[in-house]
Amino acid sequence: MKKVFRPQSPLPLLLGCALVLVAGLAVQPSPSPVYATAHASAPASAADQPSGAVLFHEKGCEHCHGANGVGIPGKAPSLLTVGKRLKKDAIEKQIHDGGKNMPAFGDALQPDEITALVDMLAKQKKAPKHLPAPIPSLAQPNPN
Repeated sequence: MKKVFRPQSPLPLLLGCALVLVAGLAVQPSPSPVYATAHASAPASAADQPSGAVLFHEKGCEHCHGANGVGIPGKAPSLLTVGKRLKKDAIEKQIHDGGKNMPAFGDALQPDEITALVDMLAKQKKAPKHLPAPIPSLAQPNPN
């Protein structure tokens, strides 16, 4: 007679599955504050247009302002509260014409792309409480 292995309880299998699920969730990156804010308020009708957060990433805004908009010391300011500091028309002018060490992007961006960026940035009125530290600029000398 052949013996068939039958587990006593499904508990070890369930615990193993739960552990894999929790481990998978733990390694998922959380969206940056700029990205999260833009997607939380994006209208469904704009689904065919790139959102401001997507453009922020794709058009290279992160290179100076950081992946989550916290700014890079010596390179570019934080944009986490830019909507509190500047009106939409001032944000648009800054992106289009440049100034204050920022290059102009009026020739590099389409008008609808500038509008999407302005709409997203104008909503940045309150900085999140928990942020990663800003990335130090490579141009700054090391004090050590």
